[in-house]
This record gives sequence, C-alpha cells and structure tokens, in this order.
Amino acid sequence: MKGPTIVVSNHPNTLIDPVIIAAYLNKPIFFLANASLFKNPMIAKILRYLYCIEIKRFEDTGVKTHDNSAAFNQSSKHLASGGNIYIAVEGTSYMERVLRPLKTGFARIGFQAITGHAKGKEVFILPIGLNYEKHDKHGFDLEVIVGESIPFSQYLIDYENNNQKTIKDLTAELQSVLASLVIHTTDLDEEALLLDIESLFYGKTNQQETTVFDVHRTTLEHIRKWEDSRGISFLLWKKTFTGFTKLLSEFKLSLKIQSQIYNNTFPLKEKRLLAFLGFPFYVYSLLNHFIAIWIPRWIKNKLNLYVGYNSTVKILAAIILAPIAYSFQFFLTSKYISLNLAFINVLLLPPSAWFLFKYEKNIHDLVYYYRWKRNFNKKIKRHLESRFNEVVEIWHEEAEKIKTSLD
Repeated sequence: MKGPTIVVSNHPNTLIDPVIIAAYLNKPIFFLANASLFKNPMIAKILRYLYCIEIKRFEDTGVKTHDNSAAFNQSSKHLASGGNIYIAVEGTSYMERVLRPLKTGFARIGFQAITGHAKGKEVFILPIGLNYEKHDKHGFDLEVIVGESIPFSQYLIDYENNNQKTIKDLTAELQSVLASLVIHTTDLDEEALLLDIESLFYGKTNQQETTVFDVHRTTLEHIRKWEDSRGISFLLWKKTFTGFTKLLSEFKLSLKIQSQIYNNTFPLKEKRLLAFLGFPFYVYSLLNHFIAIWIPRWIKNKLNLYVGYNSTVKILAAIILAPIAYSFQFFLTSKYISLNLAFINVLLLPPSAWFLFKYEKNIHDLVYYYRWKRNFNKKIKRHLESRFNEVVEIWHEEAEKIKTSLD
C-alpha cells in the first residue's frame, strides 16, 4: 500500500472476509462493522479491541437514515494518522457470486479525510476481489485479486465542484473495477448454472491445468456468448440440462460422481481401499478431534443461523475449544500412558484432522456411487447416461459453433 488506504472488497463471506484481508495485507487495519454485531456488550468489547468501528445500516435498525458522523469522523482521523481501513462496500454479506450495488460510505470517508483531518495528504482506495470456490466449506481454494490503487486526490477538484455527483461517479467506477476482479454472475440462476456445469465436467481427466476460477470465467464467457448469439438454442439446452439435474436430485445422486462414472474416472478401487484401511485411523482422528471439530458443528446446527455465519461460528468455536481439548488430551496421555506418546499425539493432530475430512468425503463419494450402482435398474441407468451424453454433446457442438463464428 502506498499510504493511508481504504481497502475495499466484495463481501461474500461475512466475518471471514476481513480476516482474509488482514492476513493477506499483513498490516494493521481497522474495520467498519455492522451495528448489529455490537448489540452484545461482551462481543462489542471484543470487536472494538479488534479495531472495529461501528456503522449503522438500514438492515440493522429498519431506519432509512442514520447519523454515522461519529464513525466517519473516527475513520477519517485514523486515515489522517497514517492508518488503514477495510470496508466491505456491498454493505451486506450474501454467500453468492453476485456483486451487489456498492454503498457510498467509502467515498464519503475518503473525501472527508482529504478535505479535513488529512488535508494536504494522499489517501488511496485499494480494490480487492475475493473469490471463494466454496463459501461455507473448508479445504477449497480462495482467489484474492488486488487491483490498482486509486488516489482520492484525482477526484478532489470534481468533489469541490459537485460533491454528491463525484461520490456517485466514484462509486460507479469502483463497481466496475470490482466486477472485473470477482467471479460476477448476473443472478442466482446463472450462478447455479455455472456450478452445475462445473460438476458436469468434473469427471474429465484431459482438461488443461488451470484454476477453478479460470474455469468459471471461461464457462461464464461461453454461456453469455451462446445466449447472445443463439438464444433459443441456449434456452433449449438449459431446459434439458436443468431437467437432468432435477432428475439426479430426485434420485439423490451427485452430478460430480455421475460425471466420473460416465467418464470412467471414478477411482473405485482407491476409495474402497481408503475406506477399509483408513477406518482405524479415522476412529483415532475422530476421538482426537471430537471436541474441537464435532462440537463446533453441533453448535452451528443448534444455532440455526444464516448459512453465511456457519464458517465464522465453527472457527470461533474451534478457537475456543481446541486449546482446551488438546491440552486436556495431552495431560491425560502424559499422566496415564507416557509423555513420549503425548508428544507423538500432538504431532499427529494436524495430519489426523486433514485425514478426518478426507475420509468423510471419501465415504460420501462411495455412498453416491453405490446408490447409483445398486438402487437402479439397467433401463434407468441407460436413460441417465443418455441424458448426460446429450447435454455434454450439445455443449461441445455449440462451443465449436461459437468459436467458428468468432474466427
């Protein structure tokens, strides 16, 4: 960062987003946090200790207008002192690949700083795009794309002539910049289609080495070109594909596993071997991590919160419970068995946690496979495979037509 900076990003994962930003930048940074999070006095104290500044929104109070002058003033003073602030500029977090209209607060704070407490100094905007492969699950990829710093000073003359218009123009410009940094679907329908297409080709082994995010971008580009150039053809294919995915859902089958089956890439022998040989270590791992992993899961399910808070609740619960659980295990093992074994058990904690999740996924995959293998007759299996092949063939045919038309 070149100087005092307002770091802005999309907001797909509630309290995880600021943690990712802070870890990525590796610099002290203040956060604007929703007023609803400050309702509990104890939590409010923790948030303020973690450099959070309370901001009021319509979503928190139901009141359309709020006096956030104190928060804006505190923020501009912090910038003037050389500090940095993170703002999730969508205002509200939704676990979706849809960039929503941005709030103008970042611009108001920045201009208030360079015309007031930080007059004569430069303040920057640093746009960052956060792309999660899976928003609410661990073990998946995260892409962080950092844009170019934008100095507020280049808009200062316009702001002094017409502050409201300049704030709106800057917000619109940032909307465009962030849209180029994130996987941005037009709506939830397009997002669902994107993820289903990813699953459709999950079983292909001859794909080029690329990230899941590059695949998403390429897929979206193809969808939009197809829809624009051959709209009726696209809608017919989409109807066929949607019908196929609904059929799989009714049969409680996984599109990813079916893709592997039809492409002969499902590693049945390896998965059965892991299920059999790995079971003793799975039991060991389960006993080791029951308190640190399963109890946070139980707490998350018991609270029945919005899915966007799942990761946050599980992480916070694990942070509290893990040291207690593992310390207690070490004490019991060292006292009643041996100190050496207690240290060995500590060393095995990280790999056993990784194995626990890998083993569970392996079992889930086998359940889907044997559900298809044993629960359906040959006629249904042939019908499903025929529908799958039809969807894939049309996709490839249209891809060639679009490529030819562009050439």
